[in-house]
Amino acid sequence: MTDLIQDLRYAVRTLAKSPAFLIIAVLTLALGIGANLAIFTLVNAVLLQPLPFHEPDRLVNIFDDLNGAGARDVGMSVPELLDLQNRSGLFERLSFVFPVSTALTGGDRAGRIEMLGTSPNYFEVLGAKAALGRVYGQAEWRPGFLDGVVISDGLWRRQFGGDPHVIGRRIRVDEDGYTIIGVMPPEFRHPGRTLNGDVELWAATGAIADPFPSPPLRGVRILPGAMGRLRPGLTLDQAQQRLTAFGAQMQQSYPNDYPDRLRWSLRLEPAQSSLTGNVRAMLLVVLAAVGFVLLIVCVNVASLMIARSSARTREFAVRHALGASRGRLMRQVLTESVLIALSGGALALIVLSIARTSLLAMMPADVPRLVEVNADWRMAALGIALSITTGILFGLTPALHASSRDPADDLKEGGRTGGGQSRHQNRLRGALVTVEVALSVVLLVCAGLLTRSFSAMLQQKPGFQPGGLAIGQIWIPVPNNPKLNRYLTPAQRARLARDLVRQVQALPDVQSAAVGSNNNVPFLTNVQNPVPFSFTDDAATRQSDHAVDLGVVSPAYFETMQIPLKAGRIFTDHDSDNTQGVAVVNEAFARRFSFRRDVVGRSLRDGRGRQFRIVGVVGDVREEGLDAPPRPRVYASIFQNGGNSLAVFLRARSEIGTIRGELTQTIHSLDPELPVFGVRTMDDLMSASMARRRFAMFLMSVFAGLALLLAALGIYGVMAYVVGQRIPEFGIRSALGARPGDILLLAFRPGFMLTALGTAIGLAASTLVTRLMSTLLFGVSATDPVTYAIVPAVLGFVALAACLVPAIRATRISPVQALRQ
Repeated sequence: MTDLIQDLRYAVRTLAKSPAFLIIAVLTLALGIGANLAIFTLVNAVLLQPLPFHEPDRLVNIFDDLNGAGARDVGMSVPELLDLQNRSGLFERLSFVFPVSTALTGGDRAGRIEMLGTSPNYFEVLGAKAALGRVYGQAEWRPGFLDGVVISDGLWRRQFGGDPHVIGRRIRVDEDGYTIIGVMPPEFRHPGRTLNGDVELWAATGAIADPFPSPPLRGVRILPGAMGRLRPGLTLDQAQQRLTAFGAQMQQSYPNDYPDRLRWSLRLEPAQSSLTGNVRAMLLVVLAAVGFVLLIVCVNVASLMIARSSARTREFAVRHALGASRGRLMRQVLTESVLIALSGGALALIVLSIARTSLLAMMPADVPRLVEVNADWRMAALGIALSITTGILFGLTPALHASSRDPADDLKEGGRTGGGQSRHQNRLRGALVTVEVALSVVLLVCAGLLTRSFSAMLQQKPGFQPGGLAIGQIWIPVPNNPKLNRYLTPAQRARLARDLVRQVQALPDVQSAAVGSNNNVPFLTNVQNPVPFSFTDDAATRQSDHAVDLGVVSPAYFETMQIPLKAGRIFTDHDSDNTQGVAVVNEAFARRFSFRRDVVGRSLRDGRGRQFRIVGVVGDVREEGLDAPPRPRVYASIFQNGGNSLAVFLRARSEIGTIRGELTQTIHSLDPELPVFGVRTMDDLMSASMARRRFAMFLMSVFAGLALLLAALGIYGVMAYVVGQRIPEFGIRSALGARPGDILLLAFRPGFMLTALGTAIGLAASTLVTRLMSTLLFGVSATDPVTYAIVPAVLGFVALAACLVPAIRATRISPVQALRQ
């Protein structure tokens, strides 16, 4: 301990004598460690931390797939849910989850909220408790909806002012009365997919009475999916195998509901993977990139340490000659390194607090679990551990070098130049710069590929004209009692759709308006629902071995969206519930399912038995984003097949800044109970759909730029030191007749060789690393030749600038001055 204290005191004194070196090293480390802590804090909260529930590894989601129809997540029926719960033997508890938009009244004001319909044992599945009041449970099961509902902390504070006496208060949801029995904790979130934000109200039902079909039908897949808790001792693989076998038994028992051609199957996913799967690749790539930055920082600081140790060659030799052991010399250098790293780590905590706020502001809104991102004592402990590890990492090379020299040789050569020492240190610094350049090349290639992908995505045409287009979503309430439903029949919903189009079209700044189901809103991928279908004139497809996205729209939809008509006709006002069902398909549908014959005039039947005659073909729309290919789609007339989840589409003649208020007022003038939400411009939706790629590209570009800067500084540092050591040599060469160009070439060559070697190593490593990020690429390959050509050119230009400064300085020194030095 005495020796350690002595080493610390000596390290503080020696570092205080080199303030420039200390500041540069500490700031460099603070940026590297702080950036790593910020990204790891994000990755830890979103991907690594278990879900905040009891035994979260046993929580799974259950989905139905129709592999023969090419459809995933097609939903399940109530009888199927009951069979899984009671007959499969896999689940300790099982609850369906059904997110819907609802209209809430009974608080301070009416509004749209997102409700989650569940089985009564939903909270028992999660093992969650209420912060105020209680939650419902399986003991309260009944065929229809339970009277008691649970609300979120956010809804409690926003709608009820945080009233502690809210328990027992009556509210109306979709015109049905309920009693609030509990308020969930602020940190509680539904660990699954939602429609448009967090769930704010939970309601339970047995799902075998109104408004559900009664008795329940196995062929009606009304439930989007289910969440369950596996029985203790079952692994996910074991459960999937047993679930597959159970599905085969169900197919044998109910062959009409599960035709062989559909290849129906059940799929398990861990709840955490289902929740975070869409952002996993992006976050891991960003984490790897910031890790590369930290390695480059370590290499740079190691170069600084070696440069600093060159001035201490005689000191180490004298200390060694006076009896200091090699271990003591190593410990002294490592003590300084760790002290520098700890100082950088302390400053990195400040960087973390700043970077965390900025990161959360830049994060795409659809990234889950962002509310769980926080920097606590564990991040501070990680920062200390990372600082110590980093200090050892960049201090180990100079420490080994300081302890391995022969003091006699150092004392002999430690005059003006310390020649042998300098050559050895130059080789070390050259190797470090080569590594630094190689790491920089990898980051530059990754950033270049993401930039090229983003550029390729922007060049894709969405299939419609987004400028001047706005949308607003509407939820038609569905009372539990069908007698209270004012929009129960298709004719009633069609009348509402006609009134909506007429009223919105009458607004002064509206050029055209249309109404459709919300799964026709481009870039809202969370509302897609593939529907199996068959052609009535094709015996090979009568077992419904295809699936498409089916949406309903009003006739003006294609004009409002400016989707071109390719063949046939579009809907008219005469296509009503009293006429034959008609449909319009997109080009992707025609290419995939009817490429050998004209699709117009053919008839198809969907999984519910509804029949449509195809009357037209329209252009493709990239519904799921500019980076996703168009999917086969069928459009039906909303006047023949109205739904409860609607969207209003309008195209404005001028600026659409005031549209939100006008649209809401217009819809409420028809029915004040209709909740209006999600009023946005299509440009905003497009921008939001690109948020993940934009975020990944931005961070990678920042890290790549930082790596390029550090590499340039490293090259410059090596070249400046090498040129400084060779000034007497250059003076002698000049005195013997060497021209400035010859001196320039000699001074420039080492930096060029280091850059070329590092670039070659980096390009080779990039071919392996970029394959791991292939899921983030669009329109370019992991070995894109343009990127692999541009990166060496950019790095070569930067290296040239870094090498030329000391090289030109060498040519301007007179031989007399050089020889005197």
